[in-house]
Amino acid sequence: MKAQIVLACVALLAFGLLSLAEAPVLPQGIIPVPEEPSIVVAIKADQTTYAPGDPLKLTFTLSRDAYVYLYNLTADGKVKLIVPNRFLQDPWFPAGTHTLPTRGWVLRVTEPEGIEYLQLVASAEALPFYQAKAFETDAFLMYVNPAAFAAQITALLPGTWGTAWTFYRVHRPRATLSVITAPSGASVWVGGVYLGRTPLSAVISPGRVRVRVEKEGYEARSLDLSVADGEELTLSLTLAAARPSLWGPVPSPSWAGESPPLGVGLAVGITSLSIAVDFWGERLGLGVSLRPAPPRPDLTQPGPGGWYPWGPEIEGYFAGWLSLGPGGGLLLAGLSVQEMAWIPAWSPGATLAPLLDIEPETRAQVRLTWGIGLGVSGAGWRAYLLWHCRRNIVVGLTLGPW
Repeated sequence: MKAQIVLACVALLAFGLLSLAEAPVLPQGIIPVPEEPSIVVAIKADQTTYAPGDPLKLTFTLSRDAYVYLYNLTADGKVKLIVPNRFLQDPWFPAGTHTLPTRGWVLRVTEPEGIEYLQLVASAEALPFYQAKAFETDAFLMYVNPAAFAAQITALLPGTWGTAWTFYRVHRPRATLSVITAPSGASVWVGGVYLGRTPLSAVISPGRVRVRVEKEGYEARSLDLSVADGEELTLSLTLAAARPSLWGPVPSPSWAGESPPLGVGLAVGITSLSIAVDFWGERLGLGVSLRPAPPRPDLTQPGPGGWYPWGPEIEGYFAGWLSLGPGGGLLLAGLSVQEMAWIPAWSPGATLAPLLDIEPETRAQVRLTWGIGLGVSGAGWRAYLLWHCRRNIVVGLTLGPW
């Protein structure tokens, strides 16, 4: 009889432990999913693990039209409201499948490392838990008490709502590489990046890597390795003395010790700040120019939206010099590349207030460039005045062996 009682107790204990193991563990700040929600919601991240800096893309589904509120429980115990935000002012979405972020902003995973949670709440009515005034100063809302935030949202939910949550891991893949050489003092490169001299131990990115070890007077060694995340790898190498070269010394060019047969030019934009450096033969040249980006728009202020220059404009070009007596003409043609950012329009009248750094959608804009100018030349120099389609009025000076 006692044995039966003991077995029954063990069975009950095992059943209880199994039930606890199967029950979903809700982190602090997550609203429980109703058993029969009025709005059926699903949410999914495009990956299960992200390194800091990786872009985050989400897909969510609604069974009916609803106002959507998406928040992030960070690994350090805070709440960041992702939707709505300044650049997605209207959180209403029709029934169906949608993706985030929408056009004009980017979500990137940040440190600290750990487990982060995302919860999407869909409501038939708008939830007034933020103040429009705060939205004028902060692009995104942040809360420091997840449980209080969840309680505030729950108290405002109407009879028709639904929710879903998911999670992902923030982890920066890393491996440890130690290199020992005989003799020591050899230089070590991994993937073209200099790490230092042996003996050394360094953190590297896992994956397929090439390790190169060099020391003056010894044969260089190169190894291709496959390193796993978390692996600690030690290389012990004996370097062989360098063999004598079968080839004699390379003769110096005829112009060694003298000025090379190239001209070097510098050009500066007057009406639009720019600087260019070019290299010339007698009549043909090539060069590169840099035009700084204008001041970025203030994302905390209302604006009409559109594409804005987000980085400097870099141009590569070919140039030709046409001699005309003591002077000459200059023709230039090339390509320029500049990063542009899409800034959505917004107005301070919107009733939103989020707090997450915004990263606008960007693209590279490629343009054909050209210019035409006149100049004068003398013994060993040329000066010119150029009109350029991107840099406007430019003055330049070239020194050369002509």
